[in-house]
Amino acid sequence: MHDAVIHNGYPPSNTIVLLYLEQAVTASLLFSTPTVVMSLSLEPSPARGCPVPSNVPHIVTNSLPDWEDNIALSLGKAEFFKGTSYPRFTIHPFISQLTAIVVDVLDPSHTKNCLLFPTSMHAENCRSFIELHCTPSSADVHRITELCNPPPGYQLFAVLFSGEYPKVMKFHCFSGNGISPRLAELCLLRRAGDFRPTLGLPSVANYFSEYYKRHPPLDSADDAKKVIRSRFAGMIAGGQNIRGVPGASPDDVFLFASGMQAIWRSHQLLAGTVGSKNGKVAHVNLLYVDSYKFLELSSSAGYHFFTNDTIDELETLLATGTPDCPAILALYTDFPGNPHLRSPDIVRLRALADQYNFPLIVDETVGGYVNLQLLPYCDVVVSSLTKLFSGLANVLGGAMMLNPASRFYSKFKAHMNATYSDNLFDSDALVLEMNSREFIDRIAITSHNAEMLCDILHARSVAGGVKGSIIEAVHYPKYRTRENFESCRNPLAAKTGLATSGYGYLFSVTFTSLKAARVFYSALQCSKGATLGTVFTIATAFTPLAWPPDQIQRIKDRGVEESLVRFSVGMEDTASILKCISDALLVAENQVHRMEAPESKEAPP
Repeated sequence: MHDAVIHNGYPPSNTIVLLYLEQAVTASLLFSTPTVVMSLSLEPSPARGCPVPSNVPHIVTNSLPDWEDNIALSLGKAEFFKGTSYPRFTIHPFISQLTAIVVDVLDPSHTKNCLLFPTSMHAENCRSFIELHCTPSSADVHRITELCNPPPGYQLFAVLFSGEYPKVMKFHCFSGNGISPRLAELCLLRRAGDFRPTLGLPSVANYFSEYYKRHPPLDSADDAKKVIRSRFAGMIAGGQNIRGVPGASPDDVFLFASGMQAIWRSHQLLAGTVGSKNGKVAHVNLLYVDSYKFLELSSSAGYHFFTNDTIDELETLLATGTPDCPAILALYTDFPGNPHLRSPDIVRLRALADQYNFPLIVDETVGGYVNLQLLPYCDVVVSSLTKLFSGLANVLGGAMMLNPASRFYSKFKAHMNATYSDNLFDSDALVLEMNSREFIDRIAITSHNAEMLCDILHARSVAGGVKGSIIEAVHYPKYRTRENFESCRNPLAAKTGLATSGYGYLFSVTFTSLKAARVFYSALQCSKGATLGTVFTIATAFTPLAWPPDQIQRIKDRGVEESLVRFSVGMEDTASILKCISDALLVAENQVHRMEAPESKEAPP
């Protein structure tokens, strides 16, 4: 052990780098890290609202460099966003330009608001939402294909409405049904007489442009979608499948324009198949935050909330139902959960689902199908392909996969075949396919980096036995319900080329005080914003971003600390990420210790 100077019972932050160098030697014997052509450099977050990183078209995250910026965004104050943005959270600039053209024609007096959709079904869903939840209001659907001039084979629809815009944006956010920014971009170009195809890829020399030099697009979007479905289905060379379920097939994968749309559609799937039995779903641990935007609507049947510690209470509820009329419509869980990275006891949940005859739906966005083998335990898997599957944070996509061994498979498959409409825009599919070609390398590197960081941070936290630390705990599957995570490790991961499956790229740190968390976050010299699963490291002030101030106490009651900072670890050199965190910790420690130190008094003369 290093003979580091001990301050207040724990080593100062700059000794973390020394500890890392020692541990890296050991780690190099355990991990095989793939080599990439061009390395990423850790860069500080740019000014508030600027795209992260810059010079990458269609990037989906914006800089939130200070704690207060996250609070502002949670309150809907996204007007400071400059240029591109996450297309579900705000109206992307290309879509805003196209919407202005539509409004000038349909509503010259500009008395109404407008949202654009790629299908009449999505537009009608929006109209119904407005009439039900935004009264008094009116809403009309207009076909605007000729006005917008999209590429052949596409139609566009506008919903003009008089309801409150922030309320209607909830539908835009939780359903993920809006049009693609790339579609809007092509419409604008075609209206201007430019009919050349474009994928909106970066032209400035950087990691991203180098990536696309190595990975040119396929010739057709149909081929790209087939490849994406095959990858998500777990198909590898030789026709093998690593999902762990005999008969698992790309035919059971359905693609969507976003991960949130896949989640929303899974609820519609339930309503159209088993929904007559009971309206309420149950959750084990927190789900992705935007799910609650529609589950808490006045028209929703609501939900039951449980945690890892209250599954006995779930079983008590389930016992009130019958096989023909279960007490819940379905059970949802994230594996592992976000932000605490706790993994539910999926083996027990599967047994309960079999005993009480309800479907189990798992969001595997954070864990992924390579590190984990979750399909054998659930009836439906959903995932955001926007995250590590894409990794480059410049396209949205989502997927749902049905388990062919599920007792509900026949009903679910028939419903999806009858109702599914593929509205993943062709250009997005081409970009998503290119991005996912290095998915396996991405998993290996980010899992390696995250585990190294968590080992070091945990060792100097209060939970790790260090008194006086400003770090309360590190939340990572290795340190949170590890046995549940280990039970689902994918035994076939090696067939993809991984030396070993890992614990993933996401972790959170809670601090002993809100002051320490705020200072630490603002001092971080890395990207800071609202997404995860990127090739670059990005930090998030999770609680103030996900919940506005009037809901903070409510989420605290569910165990989420206000002093939590979440990290999505990227592919940069591990030492540079560690130094970034170490430097920010030193700043936070110094400020906290100055506040705690007794005021000095002058000696009497």
